[in-house]
This record gives sequence, structure tokens and C-alpha cells, in this order.
Amino acid sequence: MAYIICEPCVDVMDTACVVVCPVDCIHTSEGEKQLYIEPDVCIDCAACVPECPVEAIFMQSDVPSQWESYIEVNSKFFETFVRPEAADSGDDEAGKTKQGKQQGIPEEFVQIPEVPDTRLRAPFNLLAMLGQPILGAFSAKFKTRLEEMAGNPRVFSAAVSTGINSLINLTLYPLILFFIGFRGQTPDLFSSTGNLMIFLGIVIAITEGIYRFKDEFSSTSEQPRYGAAFYGWMMSLVATPLLIGARSALVTALPVQRTTAPGAVDVEGAIYADDIKERYRRYGMINQVAEMADYYRIEVEFPRWVPNSAAKKTFDLPDRMPHYDYEVCLSSPYAIETAPTPETTVTVQTQLPIDPKTGQMEDLRFENVVGRTSSFPNGFTSIFPIQAQPEDFHTNYRNRVLEIIVPKTGTYDQLGLEPPVHYAKLKG
Repeated sequence: MAYIICEPCVDVMDTACVVVCPVDCIHTSEGEKQLYIEPDVCIDCAACVPECPVEAIFMQSDVPSQWESYIEVNSKFFETFVRPEAADSGDDEAGKTKQGKQQGIPEEFVQIPEVPDTRLRAPFNLLAMLGQPILGAFSAKFKTRLEEMAGNPRVFSAAVSTGINSLINLTLYPLILFFIGFRGQTPDLFSSTGNLMIFLGIVIAITEGIYRFKDEFSSTSEQPRYGAAFYGWMMSLVATPLLIGARSALVTALPVQRTTAPGAVDVEGAIYADDIKERYRRYGMINQVAEMADYYRIEVEFPRWVPNSAAKKTFDLPDRMPHYDYEVCLSSPYAIETAPTPETTVTVQTQLPIDPKTGQMEDLRFENVVGRTSSFPNGFTSIFPIQAQPEDFHTNYRNRVLEIIVPKTGTYDQLGLEPPVHYAKLKG
């Protein structure tokens, strides 16, 4: 019985499990958001389970009930999966996917978020569902509020209710105008007056319907608003405040949020760090470049927390990452005797601190972890091209953020920038 990778892996895809797998049975493909375990190859060694930082791997028989759908998703993925060695081989047949399909999960088995259960209390949910033909006549604000409170388009939908109400008005408006046209007289369905009133009613209903759905026809409207019927404006003035005021009585309390989520690590009941963000920091991917009038400001965030994996416990790693050693270089610093270049490259190179005497890491515990898995590299290199001809630059490292000031021309001292104030020092 194979192991299954479940929802916590989605958008995380930490490859620590791939590294330790002795039979190479954990795969994914381009466009996928999680890893998958090949059931026919898995030997149930459980080596991957303790390595997963988000606890996403379970024995098939132990998969939590809310993630049972991932058993079928995992199976469907390997119906069309082609191993890399097969795709690269010279055999044309071996390199093709089964039945000419694209590699990955077939579209009909892609995970689609489940429609949430309604949050309206009974019997209000039933009343909202049955009352859509009338509620569709109310204002866009009223329908938007009620749709959010329902939490399920099957219970109430602003678009559906407005559409049903517009269809009803195609009958209602001609009927009202027909009787108005024969006020005090005996109605005659086949008279010219009757036909005129019916025609006017249909024209008014169609015109009003087009106006109510005008946002649907506009390419600039991101969130369509479905307007009120002619007779719904007055009712909305009273109904909207009542709906807002009665929210607590109409809506059930939200369910308790999960304690762990994709991209977060649960440690002794508390999420102590955003694992996704920390991984990006380890690769130097959290940075920003701001262009000022006379200079560029580059900020690079350094890692703060050690990944919470089995290796952390095995090698007794600390919670905090050591401060990285870093080196900043200009690709072509401008000199008077040389021609200026329009673009300069700022390169930031980092690594864990090295003891110059021994040539090893200052904290030897990291020797067993750094560089062994793809999620924990030994430093990073970030390159920032800027339009400038600087002669030098200035760095400031504080709170694990490296700030680099690069003048557009000349030297940093010529900018005359005031040094940052450390308020903690001012307090003594």
C-alpha cells in the first residue's frame, strides 16, 4: 500500500522527500502544483514522511477524510505520466504519452475547490433560494451582501436572481401597462391600444434588463454589479440596512481555520514562520529595487529561520539562521579615464559564515545540511542591472536586510544622504 501526498504540498513542493527516496518514485511535471508518489514503484519505506516540512505524506489507509480525493488524483496523474528517461530515449513510442495525451492530470480530474456549504441559517437559506425571482429586483448592494452571506451560488446568486427577475419583468411590465391602458374600460386583448401597451411593456423590460447587465458587456468591469429593477429601488432603501443589521442572526459562525496551511509549518501548535517566504529568502528572491532621483536603493532580505525538517532535529540545528557573509560587486565601476557604460550590474553573493582558519563553516552543524537538499542552498547570488555610472556604493546591513545605495553618477558621499537613525540607541 503506497503513500499519498495530500493538500499541504500544494504550492509548496519541497523536494526534501525526493532526495531521500531510495527508489525515485516521487515525481511532478510542468504546470503541476504538488508532488506525486508512483504507487507501483513505492516500497513503503516511509523515508519521505519525516522529511516533509508540511506533513503532507500519509499511508494510503491513513489519509485524512478531507483529503481522500488526493488518492484518486495521485492515481490519475500516473496514468499519463512519462518518466524523464523514457521521454529522452530514442524510441519514439516510449517518448510518447499514452493515447496522445499531455503529461499530467487529465482536465476532468484537476482539483477544483469545492463549493462551500451555505452559511445562512435555516430556514433563511431556503427562503433565499426560493425568493430569488423577487430578490433579484433589489439593488446591487443588497444582492452582493446577500450573496456573500449565503456563501454558495446554489443558494443565492446575484447574477442568477437578476436574470430570473428580468425574465419575469418581460411578462409583468406588458401586463401592467395593458391594464393601465384600459383603465376604466373593458380590456380588449386584440385592440390596437392593447397591442401598443404590450409592445411598450416588452421594450421597457428589455431596455431595463440591458441596463441592469451593462457591467457584463463592459470589458473594463472586473466585478459586475447587477442593478435593481424599476420597482426595486424603493424596497432596497429599507431592505439593505435591515439585511446588514440582521447579519449576526442570519449567518452562522465561520468554521475554525486549519492550524496549518500550504506554505506554513506547524511547530508545537503554532505557525512560527512562513516557510514559503523563508525558502525564497534562502535563494535571495525577496528583494526590491527602488529608483530615486539621484540613486538606486536595493534591498535584499536574508534568511531568518532554519527549515523545520527532520534534519533540524537530527543535527540539533538552532531556530535562527546564522548571519550570512556577503560581498557586493559592481560589474563596471565608472572611472574618469574610461568611457561610461549605460548599464551597471550590482551583484550580491552570500554564503554561510566560514572560519578563515579552518576553511569550514563556523557552525559545523550546518555542514551536514547545507547543499544536501535543494531547499537549503549554501547562500545565493542575486544580480541587479541598473541604468547608472557609479564610482562606488554604500551598504547597510540591519535586521537581516541588506540595503545597497548606488548613486547614478559619482560617489556615495556626493549624495549627502543622512545616515539612518537607530532609535534604540537614542533611547539609551
